[in-house]
Amino acid sequence: VEQADLHGKLQLVLFHPLATHQTYGAETEENPGDYTIRSPYPTVHLLREMDVLRAVQGGYPNLETLPARNQAKLIEQGLQTCQRRLAACYVERDR
Repeated sequence: VEQADLHGKLQLVLFHPLATHQTYGAETEENPGDYTIRSPYPTVHLLREMDVLRAVQGGYPNLETLPARNQAKLIEQGLQTCQRRLAACYVERDR
């Protein structure tokens, strides 16, 4: 982003099958809240900052608490549910 002179114009959002919110691995047990940043395969989302700003200013209530609410919802649903949903992405479907 920096080298392409896109700072302030583009944001990168990374997702990974093993992503955790604990940067340095302080937590050893798997946390269902981590599934908010997981995807079946490593994924990079490119977001235009002007679109992000428009969404933030769009009036969605309590936007600043959205990540914590999403994590809490997955924690409530439980680790097995999160694991099952992610694993289902890898199952070949009969066609």
